[in-house]
Amino acid sequence: MLRSLQSGVSGVKGHQTMLDVVGNNISNVNSVGFKKSRVTFQDLLYQNMRGATAPVDNMGGTNPMQIGLGVNVAAIETIQTQGPPQYTGNRTDLAIQGDGYFIVGSGEGAFYTRAGNFVLDGNGNMVQSGTGLRLMGYKVEVDPNDPTRYIVGTDLQGINIPVGQKLEAMATTLVGFRCNLDSRVGSYLPFGFEGENITFNPVINGQEVQIGFSEGDDATGFINVTFEGSPLLSIDLIGVDSDGPVFADASGTIAIGGDSYTVTFTGSDNLLTITDGGNVVWQADLSNYFNFATFAAEDSGGNSFNFVAEFDPPGEELHLWGYDGTTLVHYYYDVTMDEEGRFKSIVLDANTTDPSPDPRTDGFTFSPVVSSGGYAITFEDSSQPAGKQVLLTLSQQLDSTHSAKLDIYDSLGNPHTLEVKWSKIGPNQWSWMAYFPDEPSLSGSSGVIGFGPDGKVSGGGTVSMDVDFGAYGADVSTITLDFSGESLGKDLVDGVTQYGSGFTTKAYYQDGYPMGVLQDFSVGQDGTIVGSYSNGRNKTLYSLPVALFANPQGLVKEGETLFSVSPNSGLPEIVTPQEGGAGSILGGTLEMANVDLTEEFVNLIMAQRGFQANARVITTSDQVLEELMNIKR
Repeated sequence: MLRSLQSGVSGVKGHQTMLDVVGNNISNVNSVGFKKSRVTFQDLLYQNMRGATAPVDNMGGTNPMQIGLGVNVAAIETIQTQGPPQYTGNRTDLAIQGDGYFIVGSGEGAFYTRAGNFVLDGNGNMVQSGTGLRLMGYKVEVDPNDPTRYIVGTDLQGINIPVGQKLEAMATTLVGFRCNLDSRVGSYLPFGFEGENITFNPVINGQEVQIGFSEGDDATGFINVTFEGSPLLSIDLIGVDSDGPVFADASGTIAIGGDSYTVTFTGSDNLLTITDGGNVVWQADLSNYFNFATFAAEDSGGNSFNFVAEFDPPGEELHLWGYDGTTLVHYYYDVTMDEEGRFKSIVLDANTTDPSPDPRTDGFTFSPVVSSGGYAITFEDSSQPAGKQVLLTLSQQLDSTHSAKLDIYDSLGNPHTLEVKWSKIGPNQWSWMAYFPDEPSLSGSSGVIGFGPDGKVSGGGTVSMDVDFGAYGADVSTITLDFSGESLGKDLVDGVTQYGSGFTTKAYYQDGYPMGVLQDFSVGQDGTIVGSYSNGRNKTLYSLPVALFANPQGLVKEGETLFSVSPNSGLPEIVTPQEGGAGSILGGTLEMANVDLTEEFVNLIMAQRGFQANARVITTSDQVLEELMNIKR
């Protein structure tokens, strides 16, 4: 039997396979996510007619003589190139731009696909259209320790989008502020000492040292001066004149770099001086940090007293020091303010025990009263004629205050307007008050916030307040007010700052919200599925991963544009889109088949011609056999 007959048969069968593959490619030209296949041929077997010989002496070598026995289909490869994306606008249609496969499955196992034609079934499950296989992803939950962050689950599960599901109300627990307080404005009230703690950092004897200046009390001194954090001078108040307080002189010594220096405070000019052998090496005028209000009054005995007034931050006590040249008196008053920062009342504290004259018995004819709609305290002298009764008016400087409003929520989702007001009380210090202007029945909170020389928060940047919403049937809420931005993962410059520029306001974050209903969802390029609720909230629901394979051509086609793992594909590596070499997710888009009709038609012609040529070999071999049979007649 002629060998060419068998070769022709193998060629016909091989090109028949090629026709089958090309036909399948063309038939799936519009199949979503379809990956075309390619046939690779190789020669089959050879019959050796004569072996090769090596050259010997003067004789040359000869090549082998072989006759081929046909063709074999060596491989049918799946070409995993990117198909063209086609925008559909359908929110459940997804495509992968780049490497990776969607993971779909049922209770019987997982499959992998590039076909992103997903729909929502009657239970809200995201399934592949036509197969019903569920799209797999990771559930995402809010971090209970940090409501601004999410925790991604570790177990793949079917993605379920429960459109119409309620999102329960959440009480506000964290409020973040981002604003600037104008450092150029003055204090909104006379506060005596501008700032609770002033620090100087002079360089003396080639060494930077720290000199501290703070307000004391009558027992430890009116002014305390520290050196490197340790007590240095205690300065007493010895009198009051028409310009303000008069202090005693004080002196001490310090050691810097092995040398001794003298530190003096002179009450006549309020200068703090450091000298070396009589030479001044550093000096500070502490009167620059005084902010006292003064007035004069007579007691019942006709003695004239000069008084200075001072508020203690955040303005809940008013102190008076009076002096007539002989007697130094000290009284303090309890001041109450409403939630909007207005004065409500001022009364002499019952614990005042300083020397006579006692204003409660034989003292002065003046008395402080609240005036100007609660924005001032006036000291009036009833012994003076009408029109001359006002001795001193302490007015709040409204241009030195700033406020911000936002809505917060209780545990039932009821909104409440929270207002925070900042008032400057000295260099780098502001008092703040948080209250509910429309609901005076709700309690607020207050405190002091400090800033460093760089304009950023240095103290009191995060505080908590308890609000009893019981009248509304809601729980008591503990609300953290963040002025620094740190609890929200922000830099200090992104919180409340104090720079020499205009006031700005932005209460940029609060984590509470009312009840809402899931209305829509979207899929981001990183695979994040975000639900949109009727209350305006967006909540991350799932993280949609993709699978990568070391050899994607080794995947097994299972039909319905599905692939399964084979021993040569490698195990799937589950990664987040746009990470680890994975592509990105395109929402509202489908990846079409990577079939090129022009290329397939050319392949079709090649398969047809190859089939025809091999068929001619068969017919020619048949004719030769027929001639052979005709030899014997």
